Parts: sequence; C-alpha cells; structure tokens
Amino acid sequence: MKTSQIQIFLTIVRFGTVAAAARELGRSRTTVSTALAALEDELGAQLFERSGNQLQLTAVGHSIVTDCQRFDQVAGQIMARCEHHLSGAETALRIGRDDSLPESAWRRILQRLKQRFPHTSIAVYLASPRELPALVENQSVDVCYGLMPEPTTEGYEWRRELADVRMLTVAASSHPLCELERVTQDDLVMHTEITLASIRDMRLEPESPETANYLAFTQYELIRDSVIDGAGWADLPLPLIREALANGELTTIHHRSAKWWKVFSSLESEYAQGGAVVGWLGNELETYLADVAS
Repeated sequence: MKTSQIQIFLTIVRFGTVAAAARELGRSRTTVSTALAALEDELGAQLFERSGNQLQLTAVGHSIVTDCQRFDQVAGQIMARCEHHLSGAETALRIGRDDSLPESAWRRILQRLKQRFPHTSIAVYLASPRELPALVENQSVDVCYGLMPEPTTEGYEWRRELADVRMLTVAASSHPLCELERVTQDDLVMHTEITLASIRDMRLEPESPETANYLAFTQYELIRDSVIDGAGWADLPLPLIREALANGELTTIHHRSAKWWKVFSSLESEYAQGGAVVGWLGNELETYLADVAS
C-alpha cells in the first residue's frame, strides 16, 4: 500500500469521479484508475460502487476513510521532517536572551521563525546580559542574544555582532533631573540610580553602579518601569524605550554622557554555529535593529 494510492483514494472520495480526481491531481484518468484498482486488489475489498462515471463508497470504503486521512497526514509529517533535516535546519534550538528588545518584537520574530521552520522546537530562557555567555559556555543553551559584554577568554563559541544599540540616560519626565539644563555627575549621585543586576559567584550583584544609592534588577523592563514610576534614573537601550520617549513618559537627561552605544550580538555554540535556523534568526534581528536605528 503506497502513500500515492491513499492520496488518490481520498481525492476520489472528495470529488466523486475518477475524471475529477485526475484533474485535481494533474494525472491521467488511466493512472488514477490503475492506482485505485491496485489498492483494492491489495486490500482485497471493493471500495466504490460504480454507476456510470459516478462512484459511491461501499460500506468498507466508508469505514476506512478516517484511517486513510490519518495515514496521509502521518506520511506528510514524515516527509516534512525528513526534508527539514536534509535542509540543515536544527531539530531543536535552545535560546538565551536578554530583554533589551521589546517583547512584541521577539514575539513577531519567533512567530515568523515557526512559520519558516515549523518542525524546529524552540525553548527560550531570559537572563541578564552578563549571564548569557556562561549559558552558552556551559551548554545550557545553544545560542544567546543580547547586549553582552566582550568575552574575556576564547572558547569554542562564535560571536556575531548584529548592531550597535543606542543607550540613553533617562528619567521620568517629572523627575528633578529633567528640569536641569545641564546635569553633572554630582547631580546623578544625588539621585537613585536604577541599574542591572546579575548572579556572580552565586551572589546577586549590581553591575557597576555609579552611586551608592541604587535599585538593581535583572531585567531592563523592570528598570524601565521603575524609571517611568519616578523611582530614579537609568541607562536604557533605545529599542526598549522608544515608545515611552515618544509619549513623554521618559526624557533623556542633559548629561554629557547621556547618549552612548552598546553592541547587540549573538554568541553561538559549536553545535549551533552555521545552523539554518540560527542564521535566519540572526539575520532577522539584524534587520529589525537596522530598522529601529533608521
């Protein structure tokens, strides 16, 4: 019993005649009739009652329609998975990332990824930028994306710089720092800094705060929301705060170092390097970041 025979049987069921099924399949009537006869011979059962050009399912023919539909579906899945493997696409991919890009952007990109590679399973882990390289080094994830620090040692990972991301020093529009025509370092020290934190040597520590008065979180989104609430000032990536800047919730303060850059990059493990899905995802993120910067 061949998959093509089952497909022909189901097409005849759908269209009611050999001629209509042949047109739908782009085959000759003889080919379709011969395949149906071969299937009936193999099953040892007549599947259709013939009345002129019209065909009506017999009782046994009717009883196997659902099973044939499942057979066709499973065969299609087997073919798709084999094609997926031969294309070089990863079967499963573990992704680590920070939240320097908006969640809405990640959702759209991952939705397109699943449409492009429907048989690749994806697991995503959210971490602070400084924690990401260790996740790849320890093989906890296959690839990571974010505003990671430059590597201090050379390993078997491959780093790809995707874009320079503008960092801005911001505060809520009602914050006292936004009322100053010129903000000095002493002015910053007078107010609470909201900064990133990460796990280092099993301890949660802030990442180089400029003041002794700080709030530290492991996610940029939590920092952004606290700044909007007026809790303090912070350095935040432009893609994450564009909307808040546009609607006036946040303002860039007038400090000489209020605008600077970080590199958004990917770090690929030896396993992930050169994979079709990883390559596609890197290109999508690169395109998105170029659009945001323009």
